[in-house]
Order: sequence, then C-alpha cells, then structure tokens
Amino acid sequence: MLLLGTSGGPLARADRAGIATLLTIGGQTYLVDAGEGVVHQLGRAGMQAPAAPLVFLTHLHDDHTVGLTGLASFSYTLGSPRLDVYGPAGTSDLVEGVIRTMGPSARIRGAEQGFQRTPGDFVLAHEYAAGPIFQDAHVRVAALANRHYEFPQGSPAAANQSYSLRFDAPGRSIVFTGDTGPSAALAQFAKGADVLVSEMASHADRAAVPSNLRPHMDREHLSPLEVGKLAAAAGVKTLILTHIGVTGPSDISDVRRAFAGRIIVGSDMLRIPF
Repeated sequence: MLLLGTSGGPLARADRAGIATLLTIGGQTYLVDAGEGVVHQLGRAGMQAPAAPLVFLTHLHDDHTVGLTGLASFSYTLGSPRLDVYGPAGTSDLVEGVIRTMGPSARIRGAEQGFQRTPGDFVLAHEYAAGPIFQDAHVRVAALANRHYEFPQGSPAAANQSYSLRFDAPGRSIVFTGDTGPSAALAQFAKGADVLVSEMASHADRAAVPSNLRPHMDREHLSPLEVGKLAAAAGVKTLILTHIGVTGPSDISDVRRAFAGRIIVGSDMLRIPF
C-alpha cells in the first residue's frame, strides 16, 4: 500500500498532497480517492497515470475527486486501455464533467496522433450503493454508508451519500473509513480487518477551522479518541491515520487511550506492506 496523498479538506499544504491511496493486490492496483496532485505523486513513486486504472471514490467532496481529471486525461493520452471509476450516486455527473474537460485536448491529440477513441469511450462511471460493489480475481470490495453527511431526510441533498470501503483479499483485509463521524455500524463493518485506514480531525485541525465549521468537524469527522475507539471496537491489528493536517503527540495519546495496537501516522509517499 502506498499513501500517495494524506491531506484532507481544501487547504493547500506544503507537506501533504490530496487524499489518495494506492493498493496493490496480486499485481493489480486500486486507487482509493483521487485528491489533488495524484498524478504528480504517482510520478514521485516512479509510475505514470495508467498505473491506476481502477478508482474507488468514497464520496464526492472536491478534496477526494479533483485529481481525477488529470489522472483520466493523462491516462488517455498515454494510451491506457480504459479508466473505471466507482463512486456514489453523482459519479456519472462527475465523470461526464471530466470527459467534457478532456475534450479540447483530446481533439487536438486526435488530430496530431490519430487517436480513434473518444474520452467518453475511455472513462467509465460505475455508481454504487451499500453492499458488494466490485470483485475481480484478487479482491472483493464492499461499501457501507457512513456518517459524513447529516442532511434532513426528504431534502434534495439527502440523495448524496458517503461510504466506507472494505477490501477483502485472500488472507488479508483492509478498511478505509473515508470521511465519517462516529459509527457503530462502521466498527462492525471493519470487524476482523487487518488494517484500518482512518481519517482523523486532529486537535490542531479542528482549531484551525472557523468556529461555524466546528460542529461539522465534531459530528461528521472523527476525533483522535473516536478513532481509537473505532479501531478497538473493530479489533484491527494496525491503524493508519490519514486525511490529516497537523498531528501532534496529544492526538496520538488520545488514540492510544482506547487502542493498544499498531498506530502509523500517515505521510505522503509512505509505503506500508499489505
């Protein structure tokens, strides 16, 4: 597993690219979220955009998706066979926008290089809901609706959903919380996994946002203590912290109050055996 980017939210950070994690299982790669800078980060790892032909989006906030356009366009230009994007309801609209953005360059490249495919033939959207969402020869992927959004039932916004994802491969499993508030269902979903990759709203990150946004941070993200409680309830062996900004000893102490297992504070380009 390679943490390509570990930042969360719209703030630019000198030390962290946008949230994106590359899993490699049985020689196949799976990209979980496509935050800002994902192509650059692949380059730092010695790879090019076609190295990530399968993308899984946990939700459609821009900090998880803005790197998709560059990934799609450069993969197309470099002759990758196709790009499959799995995401919640609304992913088809997102991909349609990516395709439209690719259009002018693709027309020029087509005239220069004789491309036969159009961007619409190349990027394919697959919208998922809770339950099994993907399976190939190497892995099964399932999704669970989490608690990142608190929209009133019946409102138009309630059609939006955020998910946690579980990847089960022979003899090993990994769960990505995505962005979420506390959730007993998520603890059950992650039960028995080897690795939990969790978001965390550190004390410094919470303090850095305007006061009107702090209720969102408290309800729809996980505090360090809540992360520790989640990892302990799930019984995971390893906890990886990502989607973070500034993380200090007090955050890790709070996680450790509830969780006795291995804790890894994520940083860009960190490789973790899986």
